[in-house]
Amino acid sequence: MARDGDRLDPYRRDMSTQALVIRSLEQRPDAAGLLAVWLMDEWPEYHRGRSLPDVASQFRLVSDVQQALIAEIETEVVGTVAVRGRWEAVPELSSPWLGGLFVVPEHRGQGIGTALVEAAITAATVAGHPIVHMAVRVDPAFYIRRDWRVVGTVAAGDECVTVLRFETGS
Repeated sequence: MARDGDRLDPYRRDMSTQALVIRSLEQRPDAAGLLAVWLMDEWPEYHRGRSLPDVASQFRLVSDVQQALIAEIETEVVGTVAVRGRWEAVPELSSPWLGGLFVVPEHRGQGIGTALVEAAITAATVAGHPIVHMAVRVDPAFYIRRDWRVVGTVAAGDECVTVLRFETGS
């Protein structure tokens, strides 16, 4: 991802005949409601008891590290990932956390998730953070192949998730 001062330019990747653009949700605030619907559908146990406006409000920027990124093909939003300052389940790991990685099913397997993770790592690196964490409830092999290291497991609600660490090199 290109850097323009402390701001990130949109990430662009050619996907055959379609261009993938990854940008901050700040540039498309109208997408917050759609992202909230996706996250509530994908992780209902995490969002239990929360309203759609409450989940959508989590996308507001809180600091230079916390932001939501969206992936677009043409003008269609097809994926998202969030960079958060911390995760309450593991407060001792204070580095930024990636969370809410989601790609709409019809666009999976095209490299969009990988591009979102790369853009989120870049955002954390630009903000001066040499380490990023992520928790996954699926097999972590996808991330391990991309240089993430398993830190351990932690209980998250009714399930156990794998905690991963990525060293950005900054």
